[in-house]
Amino acid sequence: MIKPIFKSTYSTGKSILTLDEIADLCLENDITNLTLVEDNLTSFMKAFHLCQKRNIDLTYGVRLTMCSSIDSPDSDHECVIFALNDKGCNLLNKIYSLAFVDGGGKLTYEGLKTLWDDDSLSFVVPFYDSFIHQNNFFLKNCIPEMTGLNPRFWIEKNNLPFDHLLYKKVVEFAKGKYPISEVKTICYKNKEDVEALQTYKILCNRSFGRQATLSNPNLSHFSSDEFCFESYLEKIK
Repeated sequence: MIKPIFKSTYSTGKSILTLDEIADLCLENDITNLTLVEDNLTSFMKAFHLCQKRNIDLTYGVRLTMCSSIDSPDSDHECVIFALNDKGCNLLNKIYSLAFVDGGGKLTYEGLKTLWDDDSLSFVVPFYDSFIHQNNFFLKNCIPEMTGLNPRFWIEKNNLPFDHLLYKKVVEFAKGKYPISEVKTICYKNKEDVEALQTYKILCNRSFGRQATLSNPNLSHFSSDEFCFESYLEKIK
């Protein structure tokens, strides 16, 4: 069964779905457990109260940059950490603070393990930007130290040119050693909304110099309209 993984507008430049729109999609399609992965913790309280009001169970996670050393950008890669209970929410806040107050936006495995509680937190290796993705496609030197974290690996199919290669690499690494789940990242409702997301990304990425346009957006790997709820419905049917 494919699990939908939602991201909201609180993750700036990543999604055009508001929390209310996400909750509406869940109610309209009998999704009783909302899995929300954000780039920060700012949406947590609103998401929590919204889900309580609408009788939806909330599984909340934050995407963080892991590394072997704070001063080693060649080892940067992404993970997702979920809070499983009240204690997990408190620990997730401390982990986020450790990354952004002490680590300049990054977290070492050594630092993470000082706060880890396997009963309260869950560690996920995402499909994109993980150590597998970075090592195989960008020739980085990411060395994950996942002992004691009991990681779960995600796989996705979104029609990006390299998806089938990355899919194979993830399965080869995790099969027989770690659990694997097929998921679907959802950042907009329908395929036709992809241009709205593209426009939003361009606005969020504006800087000095030559500006990006819809005809020349300068967005790496933005070549699929599959990161949407419409595509998720097609796959589960």
